Amino acid sequence: MRWQRLLWMGLAVIMAGTVAAAEKVTRFGPPNAAAQLVIWGSTDLDELRPAIEGFLAQKPNVAILYHDLQSTVLYEQIRAGAPPAPDLAISSAADLQIKLVNDGFARDHKLAKDITLPPWASWRSQAFGISVEPAVIVFHQSLAQLGPLPRSRADLIRMLVKHSALLDGRVATYDLELSGLGYLFANHDALYWTNYTTLMQLFGRAHARLSCCSGEMLNEIEKQTVLVGYNLLGSYALARKQRGAPIEIVLPDDYTLVLSRVALIPRTAKAPDLSGAFLNYLLSPEIQKRFANLERYDSAPVSAAHPIVLNPSLLVYLDPVKRAKFIKTWRSLIGAGAR
Repeated sequence: MRWQRLLWMGLAVIMAGTVAAAEKVTRFGPPNAAAQLVIWGSTDLDELRPAIEGFLAQKPNVAILYHDLQSTVLYEQIRAGAPPAPDLAISSAADLQIKLVNDGFARDHKLAKDITLPPWASWRSQAFGISVEPAVIVFHQSLAQLGPLPRSRADLIRMLVKHSALLDGRVATYDLELSGLGYLFANHDALYWTNYTTLMQLFGRAHARLSCCSGEMLNEIEKQTVLVGYNLLGSYALARKQRGAPIEIVLPDDYTLVLSRVALIPRTAKAPDLSGAFLNYLLSPEIQKRFANLERYDSAPVSAAHPIVLNPSLLVYLDPVKRAKFIKTWRSLIGAGAR
């Protein structure tokens, strides 16, 4: 109904304004730059920082303002037209980015001639996958004393059964009601794997900790209050490991879901040419050697990568009826034991 839509838009504007005041903004480049690029992103800034610095080395008179936002807030602010408008939006919520494109909130962008993307990594010349990031299983290193770490979901099930006492209350995954990314991963798990229900039931019996985000789960694994984290975003886990966290990262060899962080140029961008130049830089062969390399996550070879395709099929997961039904089923599987 029209009044419901107006109410939703009003709430989105209020939420956008509230979050905008508290968001973290990082500035790169000279204080008196001739031009400025405003980026809204839900990506780990440490992951993107080398590319930002490399781009600015080529354009010394440009400054970049990076606004660190949660993916759903980024989506809602763009839809609500919350000022100041970004010139580029980068998000791990591929489905929400596709929704923005589908609803007319993005501009066309023509890629540079030296850029070749796989067919699944772009849509409508408006949404572009800038990275290849796996959904990984993260283990605290102390579990190595039990023997070889699980390399597949079937191995993980066996570990949960065999070491149920040790792992009680010490496994973690996403709360699908809080995490759009977790919900997206869970839908693909249910699609690809017939034993997904078994794993969720075992998580419930283990009183799994449910979380909004990868960073929160990694904090608990570092403190050893959690020993196993399921479907965490690989880039966050890798950054922690490189900083010395006592963790091991596994790309499951039955299949590994692969997500792209999706970039788009909003329709309201004030510097579309500059954002287009930065997007071309991100997608250049030189930068993609880092962003699209799965081998940096895990020493074992990736045997079955399943990319999440950027196309309108992702919109199915945003249907409120389907979402409510899936989460209700998930809740019944994971049970009241999860927390």
